[in-house]
Amino acid sequence: MKKFISLAIIAGISLLISGAGLRAGASAYAQPQLLTGILNKMRKANQDLKSLKAEIVQEKTNSQIGVTDTTLGQLIYKPGAGKSKQKLRIDYTKPSHDVLSVDGDSYIYYQPRIKQAIKGLASKVSKGKQDGLAQILAIVLSGSLESASGEYESNIVGDEMVNGIKTSLLRAIPKSNKQFTRIDIWISQQTWIPVRFSATERNGDVTMFTFKDMQLNATLPNNAFNLDLPHGTEIVKN
Repeated sequence: MKKFISLAIIAGISLLISGAGLRAGASAYAQPQLLTGILNKMRKANQDLKSLKAEIVQEKTNSQIGVTDTTLGQLIYKPGAGKSKQKLRIDYTKPSHDVLSVDGDSYIYYQPRIKQAIKGLASKVSKGKQDGLAQILAIVLSGSLESASGEYESNIVGDEMVNGIKTSLLRAIPKSNKQFTRIDIWISQQTWIPVRFSATERNGDVTMFTFKDMQLNATLPNNAFNLDLPHGTEIVKN
């Protein structure tokens, strides 16, 4: 179950970089114009994005026992253009060497240790129990934080440093009773692309993603996203 939850969270990244989001709500403190300006810069940065490479750090903190599990990996991404589908791949490096490959809405999650690959549609995963965080993943790197304005109110918390990068911290609060009570998004003031986000669950657990050593618009051939499964791999359709 824990592995499936991680998959549900990560699968939304393919949607995350492409599309949905928040609009500056009436509760955006006294800074609605400043918030709108940040969202416009994010949208422009997303439109100019051709590819992205980064180290990804996922930290899941259990508030009941105060323990944090950390997962590390390498992420590459290309947005869709014309008839080409968006592509995403994450090669995990710690604690396991699993691989997630996403082509459009289709994903494959390969676990070499047990020789098993889970195949499915990211959109269906995002509509399951983890719909909240998968949807937020669809929001975070989108650069178009507008379409979910009926579900969240967003505001500016202030400026913070993340790994030496000056960021604007945005906070999204669900308007209705959702799995997550708060979503924080740290936006680089250099690139206007998110470098970190966290989601706080109703039970107090927090999942945080940090993107490090980001490279924008590097050359990424399409075959870099291919995932060739070894003979004998068990296929599980989700």
